Amino acid sequence: MSAPRSSNALKSALGVGFLLACLTITAGSIHAATQPTGSTDPAVRNQPGVISLALEAASSPVVFSHAVAARDALGFPVGARRAGRHVQDTFEGVEYDEVDELDTSGRPISMTQLDASGRLRVAVRLDQSPHSAKRIARDPAIQVAQRGAASAGLTVGGPMHADADVATDGWTVRWSRVQNGIGVRGDETRVQVRPDGHIQSLARVEHQLSAEPAQRLKSDQAREIVSRQSDKWFVALGSSYTVESMDMEWVGPNGAFDAAQPIDPQPVYRLAWVANVKPSGAAANYLWMVTLYVDAGDGNLLGGDFVE
Repeated sequence: MSAPRSSNALKSALGVGFLLACLTITAGSIHAATQPTGSTDPAVRNQPGVISLALEAASSPVVFSHAVAARDALGFPVGARRAGRHVQDTFEGVEYDEVDELDTSGRPISMTQLDASGRLRVAVRLDQSPHSAKRIARDPAIQVAQRGAASAGLTVGGPMHADADVATDGWTVRWSRVQNGIGVRGDETRVQVRPDGHIQSLARVEHQLSAEPAQRLKSDQAREIVSRQSDKWFVALGSSYTVESMDMEWVGPNGAFDAAQPIDPQPVYRLAWVANVKPSGAAANYLWMVTLYVDAGDGNLLGGDFVE
């Protein structure tokens, strides 16, 4: 079984702290290497889909002040100096400010990203975690993560999961986002706690949500729409299927089943019925599961996902 073909780009933004740290360590050399030839402004460096503009503390005091406050709230190390930049990422459809804490050699020891409103988006410390003779227990790690998120100005209150992190021997604590009692697919706040009880990283994924429909489709109405679509895909070709679940969620519309639409999720999420359909017969030889998003208002197919 392979991974879903129409992958959610946000999953990568919430990768383990070790991976995030590695990506950040290499960022300096990447940005330095992508300055366009003939650029008249050395402060602007570009790479495909990403525009980065240098920020100075004197001209952007609020950005640096918020970054320092987040650094201190999370207990991250203080650098000899700081470097900032404003980033427009058209690949991910995001725009943010980033401030790096640098050591005396100019190497980053921590990184903080803030969204347009100044809220913390991503933060990671890059110094090595000292070997701890005894790993912090699960419940104290959860408390560390809760205090860190609250100190950084983030509210966490959705379903919580805490899992041992085999890569760092620490803990990953995450809270799924819930809006008006309904889960937002893929949105979450994740905190990684080192074995010694310090925070390694924090990442928040939060999409804009559309207005809720004035009237919602009932579950049986959405199931009928899913069944009609599945009949076209499977029954018409001699296979069958089972609708295994039908839940309401906020989702990012995508072009998983429509080649005319972008495959990546749209930035504004919509309320939908999410159905998991399990193929059987010949179709099961090439599809393990199909997920469909049905608009909770008008019943249109908003996309979905599939696992081969």
